[in-house]
Amino acid sequence: MSDSDLAASNKIISRLKELYVKQLLPIEKKFGLDSFPLPHGGEIDMEEFDARPLVLVLGQYSTGKTTFIRHLLGGDFPGMHIGPEPTTDRFMVLLEEKNDNEKLIIEDDECSLPAFPETCTHSEKDGMSNAAAGKIIRGNTLTVLPELPFSSLSSFGSAFLNHLEGSVTCAPLLKHITLVDTPGILSGEKQYLRRTYDYAKVAKWFADRADLIILIFDAHKLDVSDEFQDIVDEIRKDNDDKIRCVLNKADGVSKEQLVRVYGSLMWSMGKIFSTPEVMRVYTGSFWDKPLRHDVFCDMFQSDEWSLTHELINLPKTSAERKLNQIVRRIRIVKVHVCILGHLKRRVPLIGKKRAQEALIANLDKIFDEVSVEYKLSRGDMPDVGEFATCLKQCDDFWRFPPLDRRTLSQLDDLLKHEIPNVIKAVGGLIGKKGSILQTGTAKAHKAIDRVAKRIKASRAWGSTLEGGKKGVSEDFVHSGKKTSLIFTTVVLSLTILLIGLCFMWVAPVDVATNLRALSFVNLFMLA
Repeated sequence: MSDSDLAASNKIISRLKELYVKQLLPIEKKFGLDSFPLPHGGEIDMEEFDARPLVLVLGQYSTGKTTFIRHLLGGDFPGMHIGPEPTTDRFMVLLEEKNDNEKLIIEDDECSLPAFPETCTHSEKDGMSNAAAGKIIRGNTLTVLPELPFSSLSSFGSAFLNHLEGSVTCAPLLKHITLVDTPGILSGEKQYLRRTYDYAKVAKWFADRADLIILIFDAHKLDVSDEFQDIVDEIRKDNDDKIRCVLNKADGVSKEQLVRVYGSLMWSMGKIFSTPEVMRVYTGSFWDKPLRHDVFCDMFQSDEWSLTHELINLPKTSAERKLNQIVRRIRIVKVHVCILGHLKRRVPLIGKKRAQEALIANLDKIFDEVSVEYKLSRGDMPDVGEFATCLKQCDDFWRFPPLDRRTLSQLDDLLKHEIPNVIKAVGGLIGKKGSILQTGTAKAHKAIDRVAKRIKASRAWGSTLEGGKKGVSEDFVHSGKKTSLIFTTVVLSLTILLIGLCFMWVAPVDVATNLRALSFVNLFMLA
């Protein structure tokens, strides 16, 4: 990312943080929306605004998730364990190794060594073939580091934090994004073995904050377990546009088999996503060994390049995605505020409990009424079941703050004025060159300027011609008037002269003298 893009991105993020802290967050706290299903599960941490793009990798066990990440990084990383059995038993966050001036301070019982030693050797028993430089940070420590956006993971308790690690290593890709490796989703009888934490909710936490979600499928086993189905259903809420699918190990089957496998994958995805649209699928073999069947070598390379290109370009659109999340959050907050205010108005002073139960039982109708009254989109309404569960925990709806027009005006002002001003501050959607949200090009702007100059020149030439014609017409009229005046003067003078000549011969001398004088005057006028 260029310096101008980085400056524009930082400017957008800084302004978004200011708007959230000063205007949106007070409204959330006033109405107690932290107990309702908001995006991110509650308040947004400030570290999340400045965090690098997050890529979440999910899939069933032994589909090649860790090998896929190793292939992207170009080498091993601390804590990596690869095997045919379910080897990755924890969430692994891959972070960039800092230089000496940016070392993390780690002082706890679990990490007694310096933050980033030069080497961290692993034995063959750990599934590592080579030594990997870097450091492992335990889950409890990971949540208290102020420069990392994982503090809210502490809400899942020690049972989960014991299955969370940070792998700090030196890789070019990690300078731009943060990768999250996950435990394999179980199938068969293994899926009924209870985990000590809620896998689906943890995956949802990462998915809500991720910029891209990659689902890994194995070309040799396309069966979808119930747990995988439940997790996909959980993370899909408000995250459909982030999901990409990867058909891994595609070089292990022949040409005819790959066609059948791809068709089976489309059928399985139809059951998982239950949508008429087809998800983007990248096909290939994401490891460092030569391809077994290279019939589709060009397609594999093309898909791998496309996926890598999408990952590398994530930082370029990071600010726009954060802007999109804030706009979506404002809309959801407005919907929640209107619903709570409407519920409070519908509860009578006597018989509150019975009235509240009736309102909860008829939330669908309540949502319709709120949508019509406040002109809200029905698609912005929350899930009825989740919202009803939250309302049941409220003893008295009268405790909700009253809905005032000032709050609604403030939310509308954010959407109509403040957010557009953030975009205009960096040049707008077709702004100046270097804008992080720029969609036009310099050539397009130059072409538009040339057209505008031509139009302006043609208009100026037309005005000149019109003015010239007008000037000629006025001169013609003026000269015509002058000619008419001269002709009238001549006729009048000749008439007076003729009368004077007639009187000069027949009238007395004095009269004739006067007429002669008058005739000389007329001759002088004529001259």
